[in-house]
Amino acid sequence: METALELSVSAAALALGVFTATSPAKAALIWSSERLEKLAPESRASFLRLYRAFGILLCLAGVLFALDTVSA
Repeated sequence: METALELSVSAAALALGVFTATSPAKAALIWSSERLEKLAPESRASFLRLYRAFGILLCLAGVLFALDTVSA
């Protein structure tokens, strides 16, 4: 039972990470729309790059957590 829960959490992290990494503009509009709208155009690009990096890290964390769960 515990393994299924851990695998579902890692699958959710993986799905959110892939979504954020592939489409950081949509993710930023969903999760922080007012912050994205208030930014100047030159700092908007770096904000979206940070969102993409967050998505990649979240995706990697989901994969590593799943591998740890399966190997244990």
